[in-house]
Formats: sequence, structure tokens, C-alpha cells
Amino acid sequence: MAAVIRLSRFGKRHHPTYRVVVADRRKARDGQFLEQLGFYDPNLKISEVRFNFDRVMYWLGVGAQPSDTVRSLLKQQGIMSLFHEKRAGRSIEGKTPVALKPKARKAKLGPKAKARIEAEKAAEASKG
Repeated sequence: MAAVIRLSRFGKRHHPTYRVVVADRRKARDGQFLEQLGFYDPNLKISEVRFNFDRVMYWLGVGAQPSDTVRSLLKQQGIMSLFHEKRAGRSIEGKTPVALKPKARKAKLGPKAKARIEAEKAAEASKG
């Protein structure tokens, strides 16, 4: 059986939340899974991510492959760096994962807002 660590979608329409689960690669995205490893809520200004560190390390150690999204979440939480140290033969006793600094999301500007900002810059440049 090929185990994969991936996201399973829950929540309301247009407001998803995800569980991080270990599942057989052949199963459906929201289907049967072996174990739940964490939680991910991307809807907040700073996304909420929680993992069960011991179980994630176990599943990575036995060969479960994380999906691309889960791999990036594990990197953000500092778990992948500890896993790589463990695989290199270094001791990780007493070490805890150190999360990277979270990035706040900025609102994307539409074409009208961009045009207005450029017009204001041009007006200021012509005055000065």
C-alpha cells in the first residue's frame, strides 16, 4: 500500500477547511483515511495550521509521501527540516519544530484601483 499525506476538504461552500490525513493513494480525496494528522484553515488572515508532530514524523519515517501542499505546510511549520536532520543521522532529541514567520495576506488590487494609483502618481509627478 502506498500511503500519502494529503488534505481532505471539509467546511461550507466557498469556506473550506482541511484535515491533514494519511490515506492510501488510490482512495478518493474525501474518502476513507488511515489517520488524521492535523488541521489547516486557509480562510483566516494568517492561516491556522496544526500538526501532531510525533505522528507526522512516524508516517514520514515509514515512507508516506506528502502532497505538494502538505509538504509546503510542513516546511512552514519547521517539521520537514527536522525530518531531514533525522534522515541524515543527526539526533533531534529535545528539538522542537520552529515555524517560519507567517506572512499576512495583502488584498489584490483590481485594474481600476491600479489605474487610479498610477493617475495619482502621474499627477504628483507633473506638479513637482
